[in-house]
Amino acid sequence: MLESKWKTVEDQVRGIASLIFGKTCAPGRIAGVNFDGVVEASELETIIIEISIQNDLDKVRQGVTRLTLARQALSLEGVLGRGYIVLTREPTQSMLDAAAAAKLTVCSASQFAAIFFEFVRYKTARLAASFGSSIDPITGDIDNVEYVPVKYERLDGKGEISIVELSEMLVSGSNIILLGEYGSGKSRCIRQLFSYLSDNWDLTFKFPFAVNLRECWGLDRGDEIVRRGNYVLGLDDLAPHAVRALNRQSLILLLDGFDELGSQSWSTDETRLRQLRSRALLGVKDLVSKARAGCLIAGREHYFSSNEEMLSALGLNASDTVIVKAKDEFTDDELESYFDAAGLAIELPSWLPKKPLICQTIALLSDDELGKMFGITSEGVEFWNHFIKVVCQRDARINAFFDADTIYRVFVALSRITRRRPANIGPISQRDLQDAFEAVVGQLPVEEASAMLQRLPSLGRIGAESQDRQFVDMFILDGLRAKDVAGFPELEESQRQATFAEKWLNPLDVLGQSILSADLKNRVDAFRQLAVRASAAKNPTLAADIVCALGRIVGDQVDMQGMNLVGAGFTQFDLDRTPLRNITISEATIEHLILPNSPPAGLRIEHTLVEKVSGAASYSGLPNWIQLDTVDIFDSVQTVAQIRKAGLSPAHEILVAILKKTFQQKGAGRKEEALLRGFGAGASKKMAAAILALLMREGILGRHKGDEGWIYHPERSHTARISTLLDQLRSSTDGLWEDANSLN
Repeated sequence: MLESKWKTVEDQVRGIASLIFGKTCAPGRIAGVNFDGVVEASELETIIIEISIQNDLDKVRQGVTRLTLARQALSLEGVLGRGYIVLTREPTQSMLDAAAAAKLTVCSASQFAAIFFEFVRYKTARLAASFGSSIDPITGDIDNVEYVPVKYERLDGKGEISIVELSEMLVSGSNIILLGEYGSGKSRCIRQLFSYLSDNWDLTFKFPFAVNLRECWGLDRGDEIVRRGNYVLGLDDLAPHAVRALNRQSLILLLDGFDELGSQSWSTDETRLRQLRSRALLGVKDLVSKARAGCLIAGREHYFSSNEEMLSALGLNASDTVIVKAKDEFTDDELESYFDAAGLAIELPSWLPKKPLICQTIALLSDDELGKMFGITSEGVEFWNHFIKVVCQRDARINAFFDADTIYRVFVALSRITRRRPANIGPISQRDLQDAFEAVVGQLPVEEASAMLQRLPSLGRIGAESQDRQFVDMFILDGLRAKDVAGFPELEESQRQATFAEKWLNPLDVLGQSILSADLKNRVDAFRQLAVRASAAKNPTLAADIVCALGRIVGDQVDMQGMNLVGAGFTQFDLDRTPLRNITISEATIEHLILPNSPPAGLRIEHTLVEKVSGAASYSGLPNWIQLDTVDIFDSVQTVAQIRKAGLSPAHEILVAILKKTFQQKGAGRKEEALLRGFGAGASKKMAAAILALLMREGILGRHKGDEGWIYHPERSHTARISTLLDQLRSSTDGLWEDANSLN
């Protein structure tokens, strides 16, 4: 809770007067009369102030009489006297008339403060304008979703901090740097700080002053930035007052976007690039050096190569600066609060990051768009396509010299560079940034382009004292890689051949496979040929990406026409969707292999290393068309929960659970209630009854009456058959597996 700077009204008014006139205001005595405030502005001018908590006409008239006598006494000494009567509330017209007749000023304390800086007018105009990127990313309108209280992380190890605590630190004069990746809520934080501090300015007499630094290119002095902050609001007349407030330590600076000020050139030399960033921030550094009433400056974490460079460029010292970070994602409680504030009842899919920008994007979707992007069959393709447009349009608003498409194409070019990097997400050097830009635009980056490359969203610092960058958002990167592959048919032949000759290390993940699949579903032949050529050259990982995407196309099996894929890397290879046929995969590494319900024609996997197999419970359960050298994890189907995680169909889940309970658990039989436990009611319970009937009909189970109902027992002559079925799972060719499938 912010506390008042002054204990009494009189102290407050005297403090305001000291700021207005630049000299100390103290109680004084003139012509034998005591006055609440006297300022000796110069040898020839004295300011006399009467302060009253009684807001009535008689009190004002008494003040007029006292001030008139004091002015007469001063005039005899050749000194000009200027008189003010300051009330706690706005004066009535009668009071104004009484003071005007004597050429005196009567006003409220707030009106008196406006002589120093007309903050109420500034506040109104500032709140009506945008705060950095806290806008609707599509329309550019102000984001009107209610602020959700979140915590910010202190990088000095002292825990987390709230908006109120940040406000208190600023009022006490602290310097704060707010870091965060794209879309983490930095601008929204500054907007909330401004709102909170401006509601309490009359307590602290410190005025929050918020500037979008993107509007201050080329300004080398702090006072120029303050003036620009007024000019963009159409408040030119307030500019001198704001500069005066700065000089008298009454402005709390809220500076958004140190990463949005560009240098005038580009360099791949580390030392030169630091110099360019420092040069771009000269005006900010000058402004911060003049701030004594508290300063918060925000920007993207990866813009500088180290915190030491950042502190130096901003003119701050590590000893008296607190660095805080906006968290990349909402907590579950914060997420729920945000959607409540937006009037949405939605549960995000597990594959979607909980970034504030992603949540804001979702909040702006129509009901039809929500249904399309987050329906039962959604795999994230529609939302990713929408979100990448939002990200690029949002950054294009920061720098009008580049459109969203240019930013997007630079992104795609950078994503290809990461395919060859051992860390998957990077590193990306300054030379890589330059090459990607030059490949897209056709010229070296200069001026505005330099700023764009240094602050690209979804990139982050790779480590302390390193100029290199890396992707910090696999959600973005995986989709960009997919879009890169999707554009291959449009490349010139020489570009395709160069890519076939590259040794890619990092394959597409599940989201990327789905995005690529959606883009190539009407161009199967063209991409099949690309896969064959990539496999025959040195890029089997590119071929594997296309093969996985082809396997996700809903419809008939895709004929790979005898393709032989050797040495490829796969993340998830899902054969349970649209199984491929006529392809041999050998000497591959697969993170997750998902087996189909029925064997595909002409598909073989040989001499391959697999981390996890779904659809089989052991080596003996693997179908004969698969020969794996090693498997780290098979599906475990020991419990109902594990069975459900194995990715089986509902009927197969129930079949496996019943067979496990009867054939592989101790005891001669199971009560009907125990067999059906865990399947719930409704459709699942009806399907469980149908599975029991199937097993009875096939002679797999028998039953007899017990004291509390039917008891089911296994027919032990089928033990070997059931063990094989439970090992093979989806790859089983047992008629029982097929019969259960028909119940789905």
